[in-house]
Amino acid sequence: ACHPYEPFKCPGDGICISIQYLCDGAPDCQDGYDEDSRLCTAAKRPPVEETASFLQSLLASHGPNYLEKLFGTKARDTLKPLGGVEKVAIALSESQTIEDFGAALHLMRSDLEHLRSVFMAVENGDLGMLKSIGIKDSELGDVKFFLEKLVKTGFLD
Repeated sequence: ACHPYEPFKCPGDGICISIQYLCDGAPDCQDGYDEDSRLCTAAKRPPVEETASFLQSLLASHGPNYLEKLFGTKARDTLKPLGGVEKVAIALSESQTIEDFGAALHLMRSDLEHLRSVFMAVENGDLGMLKSIGIKDSELGDVKFFLEKLVKTGFLD
């Protein structure tokens, strides 16, 4: 087990390092895992569990095809064609950009462009766009907050 002041254990070699050395530009794990782009992106994003819980709550409240409004036709049946809620949550956490997200989940170009337009609407404060795809007034705040977190960590770059 690692000491509390060095809580991060490198998966390859078992070396324990301080959190401050994660994603600092200098590899501290022998295999460089502490500088892995997916790890560093995920460190800036909401936790996978939080994202999965948010997506699951939308599906539970609105039915298994609700996220089709954001992710396109492959998001039917509780995201099963995309690999399920957990896989989508991981992809949102680890994908540096929306392009990486689309590639990870094999989204069609049209669905990816739709998703990009949703994110750009959020970035520009255009809540009318969210309403036009069926996001209810009572959900606008939560959906906007969630999408803004991704935008602020470079998802659209």
